[in-house]
Amino acid sequence: MTSAQMRNDPNFIRSGVPCEGEFEIPLIKGESLPEGPIDLLACSRTRHHDTEENRRKGVHFFVDDYRFRALRYDVARFLPKFRQYAFLLSPDFSRYCEMPTWQVIDAIGMNRWCGAVWQRLGCKVFPSVGWSTPYTYRFRFQGVERHSPVAVTTLGNRRSKRAWLHGYDAMLERLSPSAVICFGTPFPEMRGDIVPVRYDIFRKEVR
Repeated sequence: MTSAQMRNDPNFIRSGVPCEGEFEIPLIKGESLPEGPIDLLACSRTRHHDTEENRRKGVHFFVDDYRFRALRYDVARFLPKFRQYAFLLSPDFSRYCEMPTWQVIDAIGMNRWCGAVWQRLGCKVFPSVGWSTPYTYRFRFQGVERHSPVAVTTLGNRRSKRAWLHGYDAMLERLSPSAVICFGTPFPEMRGDIVPVRYDIFRKEVR
C-alpha cells in the first residue's frame, strides 16, 4: 500500500466516525438495552453460524488481549461472525497502572474506535468502560454518550476493590449511565441500575 493509499484508508487513519474531547476519542452512541435477561459469550467462543441459543447473547471481550488483538488492524474483519449476535461490547484492551499515559489513551481510543465502527456498520454496541489511575479519569470516560448503558467487569479487581470503586464512582459522576452491565459479581457498594451478568463458566478464558 502506498502512502497516498494509506492516507485515504479509514482503517489506518481511523477516520469516518464522530469523535469528542481534546484527544478526539471516537464516540460510541447510546443504545437501548434489549428486553429480558442479558447473557454474554466470550469473543473467543464465537463461531460462524452459531447456535440459535448463542445468537441471542451479547459478545464480551473481557479476556486476554491476544484473543482479539487482530481487531486493531482490521476491525471489520470479524464482523460477518460478530453481527449474528444480539449485541457487542466494545473490546476491553488492557490499560494497566504501569503503562505510560500514551498507551492508556491508545487502549481507550481503540476500544471506542471498534465500537463506533461496528455501530456504523449496523451492530448494536455498548461501551466497555474501565480505568486505571485517577489521572486517567480526565480522558478515560470520553467517547461514551451520557445517560446511556455501559459495561464494566469486577473480575480481577477484588484485591484492588477500593481503587476500583473510586474509578467506578468517577464514571457514574461523569457519565450518569442509564444502566451498568456488570460482568461478574457486583460489589455491594456499587450504585446505579446494575444489570448483573453471570460470567462464563469457562473461567480460563477470562482474565
